[in-house]
Amino acid sequence: MGAFEDAPKATHWAYDNFTLLYNAGLLKGYPDGTFKGERYATRYEMVELTARVLKYLEAEIAETGVVALPENGGRVALTEEQAKALIAQALADANYVTAAELDAEIGSVYDALRSLEQEFKAELDARGDVNISLLESRITALEAAVEEQGARIDAVEQQTKSNKTLSIVGIILGVAGIVFGFVPAN
Repeated sequence: MGAFEDAPKATHWAYDNFTLLYNAGLLKGYPDGTFKGERYATRYEMVELTARVLKYLEAEIAETGVVALPENGGRVALTEEQAKALIAQALADANYVTAAELDAEIGSVYDALRSLEQEFKAELDARGDVNISLLESRITALEAAVEEQGARIDAVEQQTKSNKTLSIVGIILGVAGIVFGFVPAN
């Protein structure tokens, strides 16, 4: 790999993925001809790489004609045949397997993916039931608390009415006492 002075050696843990991205034309080095793989990437560098990967994938999808890209940034949903065609194209382009190996393996890879999907779906469904039961019990407790608070509010309102009535009676009696207190006795 003579593209960068400091490209990883074949024994490096990232060599295969580095080679894959380099051969696809997705890696760009620094002006001094180095890659600087030991240096942390900035967010700007990550944006650049992500944009190159996205453009590459869009071009590959459009070129294979397997999937029509949605307008206005919509999501791409793949059928089984489309997913298998994309996997096959990517593996063939990267020269990872021969055509015979590809035909033998693609079905098992796809089946394994579907199996994992079903396994996690069952787990999520099971967790959903537990969460629903928990939510139902909490709702029941909240409803009981609301009813209790409603009864307390009714009692406070009743007490307030009684207190107002007593206050009015007290004011009237006080005024009457003042009036009768100033009336001269004959």
